[in-house]
Amino acid sequence: MICKHCGLEYPDNLDACPGCGTMNDDVEAQVLSEEERDSFSGVTIETDTAQGSAEDYKVYDQEDLHRQEERRAQKAKWSRIWQLVKMNGRAVLVLALIVFCIIFLLPTLLGFALIGLGVFLVVTIFRNYFAGW
Repeated sequence: MICKHCGLEYPDNLDACPGCGTMNDDVEAQVLSEEERDSFSGVTIETDTAQGSAEDYKVYDQEDLHRQEERRAQKAKWSRIWQLVKMNGRAVLVLALIVFCIIFLLPTLLGFALIGLGVFLVVTIFRNYFAGW
């Protein structure tokens, strides 16, 4: 049991809170509508009697609901990104190929071009120098 006055958790069989001495109130569970449950700030227990026995239940609070909503939002975000990639798969492939060429192949091609230019200049200089002999 959790004390309503000081928040201390203690065994259910005690008559009063050992921390502050507040007496236990016998509180019965209330059935809340979905709107009331979502706005309730305490701990709630949800039973699923539609699908199975009354023993199937889930305990959660507002933090659990908030985490579930964040997970749904993240999943929806990544789902939208994945749908965009799937719809534009060829464009993404071409873009990846262009990036690959720019990063890896362009420096290599520029290196070969500079080597070719150097060889051309050396051959031209030697040809002009030895042409007069």
